[in-house]
Amino acid sequence: KLGLCCALIHDPDLLLLDEPTTGVDPLSRRQFWELIDRIRHERPGMTVMVTTAYMDEAQRFGRIVAMNGGRILADGSPVDLLERTGARDIEAAFVALLPEAQRDGHKAVVLPPRRSGDGPPAIVADHLTRRFGGFTAVDDVSFEIPRGEIFGFLGSNGCGKTTTMKMLTGLLPPTEGTVQLFGREARADDMAARRRVGYMSQSFSLYGELSVQQNLALHGRLFSVPEDVLQARIDDLLERFGLTPYRDAGAGDLPLGVRQRLSLAVAIIHEPDLLILDEPTSGVDPVARDRFWELLIGLSRERGVTIFISTHFMNEAARCDRISLMHAGRVLASGTPEAIRTEAGADTLEEAFIAALEQASGESEAAPAAAATGTPTSGAPTSGTPASGDGARRKAGRFFSPGRLWAYTLRETKEILRDPIRLSFAFLGTALLLLVLGFGISFDVEDLRYAVLDRDRTPESRGYLEAYAASRYFDEQPPLDSHAEMDRRMRAGEISLAIEIPPGFGRDLASGANPEVAIRVDGAMPFRAETIRGYVEGLHQSYLADLARRAGGDEAQGPVAVEARYRYNQSFLSTNAMVPASIAILLVFIPAILTALGVVRERELGSITNLYVT
Repeated sequence: KLGLCCALIHDPDLLLLDEPTTGVDPLSRRQFWELIDRIRHERPGMTVMVTTAYMDEAQRFGRIVAMNGGRILADGSPVDLLERTGARDIEAAFVALLPEAQRDGHKAVVLPPRRSGDGPPAIVADHLTRRFGGFTAVDDVSFEIPRGEIFGFLGSNGCGKTTTMKMLTGLLPPTEGTVQLFGREARADDMAARRRVGYMSQSFSLYGELSVQQNLALHGRLFSVPEDVLQARIDDLLERFGLTPYRDAGAGDLPLGVRQRLSLAVAIIHEPDLLILDEPTSGVDPVARDRFWELLIGLSRERGVTIFISTHFMNEAARCDRISLMHAGRVLASGTPEAIRTEAGADTLEEAFIAALEQASGESEAAPAAAATGTPTSGAPTSGTPASGDGARRKAGRFFSPGRLWAYTLRETKEILRDPIRLSFAFLGTALLLLVLGFGISFDVEDLRYAVLDRDRTPESRGYLEAYAASRYFDEQPPLDSHAEMDRRMRAGEISLAIEIPPGFGRDLASGANPEVAIRVDGAMPFRAETIRGYVEGLHQSYLADLARRAGGDEAQGPVAVEARYRYNQSFLSTNAMVPASIAILLVFIPAILTALGVVRERELGSITNLYVT
């Protein structure tokens, strides 16, 4: 209903509904279509185009276009299709319109009688209750399911069906009550009991990048199926479930009906005694649903597998041995489909289900006659709504709209504030990266360990070395005795710089000759080595300038001296440069990541389509 309201917010003349009621319970579906009828009465000029897999919904439309494989099978009113095919309802008419090859072998699903099984029941739920904080999702639910039975679990959306199923599989511990599987209490750490259970989730949850065979092999190994029997079992499942043509196809590329068959095959790869299916046929076409049910009935009647299934298709519920109706966490009724229908005094199981939900929710049984007579009801749109939405629309810029930008800015702000993970990433992640980039990465080259091989040992040689000892960039280590020790200590990383002063250094300096000094730098890190070389050359030039001043050689200095001064970061520390630079980098980096995450999340949820269509 909320999705419908959002689609109608700008008073469109064409309303496109893409399977709007898939996975929705019958009562909510009926309310949805009553709302559509009221809107169409108030706005007769609005065209509504709907896709649906529920054939009972299609029967209420003014015109039906039946499609298969990208081709139109028939186009006309529901009466036209029924007369053309001679079918009793639209679902049978759709099946009759399919190509012969596709409906080959299709027949009405028949549920054979169940043979009574020996041993304890497959499932015993005793006063199950599950609370999430102050919310009670499942409230005092009890039932017993014998072996080999197909047990249907029906209920309104959000009534606690999936939560109950998770408690039955041991995925979720009950707050109160107990669950027994085959006479043993269900526990999350009971691997032996878990191997007897197969579970098929509500949505397709297999690996789309793996092939059909690879998915079966993976889950077979996860359930410790012996390797000597695994391949034979995979081949058997591929044959029985009609998956052989798709053996090497990617699971993500399969049609929906084939995906469901693959999910069922994966769920029974380890030959479980209990199969739990959470709305396995939502959105699947009638033929695929019937074939799926033929597989389920075969598992139940031929192999004695107990099947616990939830569904919103009433014709599927009628195929179960027994069903249970659930609403707001409580079980309303249990029994055979025929007994529940008869007890409710209804013509169909769907009517009995809706009546039970309305009674439980306290809704009025007054029929919405306003939809037929045209009288507005309390939930109807305002009678003054124009037939065309042109007057309510505002023209938006073709390429840019400040209003759209502001709307999505507000939405992103609310989402970030309500999402602790993204909020933490935005703030704590930024602070962490600022620390790492600003303080963890340093280009400072200080406290360089150096050692001296002084083979002259004169006041002149010691005077040359004083500049290194007084510099904050260097840290003097014990002197060297030989070239071999120099090589060993530099290879070991004990020193980064070695200074060798040759014999006769002081004598040559005093006589005006040009003595040489050997400097050896560890070049394992080129950037660091170049920095050390620059420090050494600077100290060497400073020493020569000092010698010239002491010798009275002012002429050695040029007429102009250029001194470099820094207005900022005069100590030339990396931190003072990296932290401000990191802020600018993060202002570019973090929003880009959050935007990418937002786009990915929108695509996963499908809500990005709402942006595309505006």
